[in-house]
Amino acid sequence: MTTILVTGATGLTGGNVCRLLLERGDQPRALVRPDADTEPLAQLGVELATGDITDAASVRAAARGCAGIVHTAALLGGASQDMAEFEAVNVTGTLNVLDAAETEGAGRVVALSTGTFFDTTTGADPEDAPIAANPSQDPYTVTKLAAFRAAVDRAAAGQDVVTCHPGAIYGPAPVASRALARTSFNRVLLSAVRGRLDRYLRFRVSWVFADDVARGSIAALDRGVRGERYMLDGRPEDAMSIADACNRACALAGVAHRVDDIDPSDDPELAAQFGPTLMAIATKDRADPGHRPVVSKTSRRLDYVPTPIDQGLGQVVDWFKAIGRLA
Repeated sequence: MTTILVTGATGLTGGNVCRLLLERGDQPRALVRPDADTEPLAQLGVELATGDITDAASVRAAARGCAGIVHTAALLGGASQDMAEFEAVNVTGTLNVLDAAETEGAGRVVALSTGTFFDTTTGADPEDAPIAANPSQDPYTVTKLAAFRAAVDRAAAGQDVVTCHPGAIYGPAPVASRALARTSFNRVLLSAVRGRLDRYLRFRVSWVFADDVARGSIAALDRGVRGERYMLDGRPEDAMSIADACNRACALAGVAHRVDDIDPSDDPELAAQFGPTLMAIATKDRADPGHRPVVSKTSRRLDYVPTPIDQGLGQVVDWFKAIGRLA
């Protein structure tokens, strides 16, 4: 049995990575904070290692004896963002993981990132697109870009590191409390289906089922090539606004409520509601209306096949009901 360290294991992607590793006979070891909701992971059979991604010693201890690391832990973009907190988790945390893998001989690191800082207008495949000349300066984008650069530099220096870049992740996960966190797309979908969301910023996102991201991350662990990046997007034809996806979920749930798209503007009320990360994404999307996500190297290298959005949303609606969040 192979032991794989998973950071961010209580989260949407990390929890599903743990579940899939167990299903194939591996032993996931989760780095978890002392106050984390870990009971669902323990019931699955996940080994728990208490620590914190920002504490190098506890990351090294968790990595000891592991044959690989799937690093999903991150602080996500929200309405309120503190740069120091984002740097501690997204940058220092990633460096701690990379250092621990090297020091403890833990094998390949699969680092989960984002695609928001790539220039997708050049015509290059997404896996080879350059970093944008003027990426957004919100704390999430700044720190995720810094973490990505660190991973790329380590790979260039010979460390076995690959990066995965998911789109808008949604879907069931073992730890429901974290899978429905304030910054999650699941929470947005649930709010819409419950009739509590009336509008959302207009920008296209590549909706990707959480199980697909977890499978893609494990495939990158198994079959990826050092230094490569993999875009774990949904199907190109399923790229749509958040309002459109919410309305599909409402229809699948048999709910009459609908959500309206609103365009980004200088309205301070919008900025306060949606935060700098989403405002930056919406503004960028408005300037690049022709962009659609595609999958090329990722599908070939990892045998990556994303779930159709209506199939995924149907499973999410069923999950909402199963966990008592939707009548």
